[in-house]
Amino acid sequence: MNIFIMRHGEAEVMANSDKARHLTVYGSKQAFLQGQWLKQHLSTLVINSLDRILVSPYVRAQETFHQVNQAFDLELENKFEIWEGITPYGHAHSVIDYLEVLKDEGVKSVLIVSHLPLVGEIVAELYGKRNPISFYPATIAQLLWDGNKSEILMHQASPVIYLK
Repeated sequence: MNIFIMRHGEAEVMANSDKARHLTVYGSKQAFLQGQWLKQHLSTLVINSLDRILVSPYVRAQETFHQVNQAFDLELENKFEIWEGITPYGHAHSVIDYLEVLKDEGVKSVLIVSHLPLVGEIVAELYGKRNPISFYPATIAQLLWDGNKSEILMHQASPVIYLK
């Protein structure tokens, strides 16, 4: 299974609650550009698409997904689900358990849009070692997982964007 783990784009510092924080203009652009990169990257792989997208219920993660979906010309709209298990306070073991279910259902590629520290914990759990990836906002890591162990295939940090 190809697993793409993405941290949300840059978010506001202040909001009524952590859950309600929106992406900044910069964060929206990061997410869209990463979506474009991911679409192009998938076109070079045998999988060519994403089977399932898991998105945190937090506003900034949902906005990140919507920017990625825009980059995919809205083709991901019917493939995503909002899951409470991938908030910043989620547990990597629960995510792995759910990935096992998806793998058993025949899902071959998954994008997870979540938060620190969970994104790093998921990578560490799947990889079986300390997480070697710095998850700056909108970073995407790709892991190939056989159900027991995984290999980190690559990671893509978000590009530097100059706003006018």
